[in-house]
Amino acid sequence: MVISHFLAISLQSLSLMLNNSTLFNMKIWYKFLFLPVLILALAGCSKDDDDDVKNEDNTPYYLYHSKDLTTDDGKVTLLQKHKIGKGIPIVILGDGFQDRDIKNGIFRDATTSTIEALFSIHPLKSLRDYFDVYEVTAVSYSSTNLIYMVEDSTNYQTAFSTMELNEDSGVTVAQISTGKASKISEYAKKALKGINLDDVTIIMLVNNSDTGGLTISLTYYNEDRDIPTGCGIAYVPLQDIIKFNDDSPLKNILTYDYDDISQTIFANTLLHEFGHAFAKLADEYVGKNTEEITENYKGYLTLTHKSGHDKNVSIESDVTKTDWADFAADSRYDFENLGCYEGGAYYATGIYRPTENSIMRCTNNYFNVISRVMIYKRSMDIAYGNSWKFDYEDFVKFDLEKAKAAYQEDKKRYNYSKRFSDQPCFEKMERLR
Repeated sequence: MVISHFLAISLQSLSLMLNNSTLFNMKIWYKFLFLPVLILALAGCSKDDDDDVKNEDNTPYYLYHSKDLTTDDGKVTLLQKHKIGKGIPIVILGDGFQDRDIKNGIFRDATTSTIEALFSIHPLKSLRDYFDVYEVTAVSYSSTNLIYMVEDSTNYQTAFSTMELNEDSGVTVAQISTGKASKISEYAKKALKGINLDDVTIIMLVNNSDTGGLTISLTYYNEDRDIPTGCGIAYVPLQDIIKFNDDSPLKNILTYDYDDISQTIFANTLLHEFGHAFAKLADEYVGKNTEEITENYKGYLTLTHKSGHDKNVSIESDVTKTDWADFAADSRYDFENLGCYEGGAYYATGIYRPTENSIMRCTNNYFNVISRVMIYKRSMDIAYGNSWKFDYEDFVKFDLEKAKAAYQEDKKRYNYSKRFSDQPCFEKMERLR
């Protein structure tokens, strides 16, 4: 990709002017869910296991490098085929998976678990039969977990370069980066013969448990279009299911059920990033710099709203002027307590979200109604094309009872006595860093 003249970077978006004519927008959402305080130093990690397991050359198990970079690279497997419509394509890739990870089934376990997590809650659970899900293998020379232990960067190589080390408050931490986005698109296309890349959502599984997620949207804005378009890449780390020890600063914030994949940190991150990549939803939390929304960002939202993006936040404090106004006025949706809750898209004031909490703000497993609408609209648009038109009552019929059940289930899954509106949020996780 050649950038010819213009490059503008903001907290929310990266806009590239290509050939002086086409506005190419790459929106970046980046957030940390958890500190490395929960992760043991990888060189000493699993000491009881890895110190006793050696590679063929007698080196520690975790220092392995792939021997065969070609045999299992670029293989395409259709893991789920659509039953309704023309198929909504998802491609799952992985970075930091070595030849042995593909041969012994670790990567396949990761991709099939991803599918179950993705379709674990409404509305995606209810829309599952519309989706095609492809797996494309990519063999990395190194594991992304090795990033901490390699002094010579030439000896650390992964297929898509999605991990980097950065200094944060004097501590070296691993962070997901956009890596080789063009190579990611090339690998996705291996599964997409005759499919428009603009309709594709790519899930990049990063074989590292020490970081939060990231999404980029490769988007050409189409004004006066209520449904977003464009490929999105959701970078999701393979975070383990975590239970906290007594010394953890998160000890009294979260309790997860080991046996329910829909209640893992991985699933939360996956669903949150998929909301960005597929439905072009905005973050609903406040970042570290809790300033008032800028005039520039107000103008940016005006542009993106005309293209069906960021519909889950508004600069209007009057709910009747928001994109969720119809639902706020509909007594059938009173259970969601829809309104204008100040704070979102990293800003503390001057911008509003529809509910106190949702998966776009917190670790809830629940999409609020405008987020569900945008997921539904994009799904129907890809599945049926221009012949499909949105009908409010058809959506309510599809959504209402399942949404109520999902809302109640999400309330029950938190195992503490605080009120439901006081959920552990992405913004709170950042402040624990």
